[in-house]
Amino acid sequence: MERLIWVYDSPFSRSIKWLLLEKNIRHEDHLLSWDELQTDELLARANPKKQVPVLLGEAGVRVDSLLIALDYLPGNWHQTLDAKLFRLADSDVEAAILFLFRARLLASKFGESENSALMRQAGVAAYKASVDHLLDTLLTDKHSLPGCDFGAVLLLSTLLAALFLADAELSGYRHPELAAFIRRVEENASYRRMLAECQGKPGNLVPFEFRRFLAQALEG
Repeated sequence: MERLIWVYDSPFSRSIKWLLLEKNIRHEDHLLSWDELQTDELLARANPKKQVPVLLGEAGVRVDSLLIALDYLPGNWHQTLDAKLFRLADSDVEAAILFLFRARLLASKFGESENSALMRQAGVAAYKASVDHLLDTLLTDKHSLPGCDFGAVLLLSTLLAALFLADAELSGYRHPELAAFIRRVEENASYRRMLAECQGKPGNLVPFEFRRFLAQALEG
């Protein structure tokens, strides 16, 4: 049986957890908190970089979400729209997350400052640019939205992480337009199972559902 080392709030972990459920890959979870990444012995042995996700099994130790996923995705996946969604999440939205995380970290350690404000502005701008590219370039055909797949799950997970870190600063930004795409992911049976098993558990802070942020937008 495979063993997945992951963190609830890691978008890349979530994408692999979903993929294993979707492909009916028998596995057990080795769940960690962000703080435990530096002290967990199994993770340290499997991946000296102490990054998640990590998949252990008969094929050995596999690290990096994309490299893990390629063992289960079709050979032409790299030519699909879902691959473009993955790249958008992996580069652009992830950049927004890093800016927003650093802004929050600076503010918590030293108080609000020009540096934390600049980091936050950069994160907000990166998020908005990512959403604009998604809606105005990748999803221009509103009648043919992609279903739930590996890249779509990662994209939703990174969007949720960015929204969580931004607090109210991104509330309402094109949320009604995003809702149709996100609904395709959230209605997937494997995603619903992951949500039911993981959301609200100790260590989970970033929601698995978009409706919390959509509600904020409608209230605003």
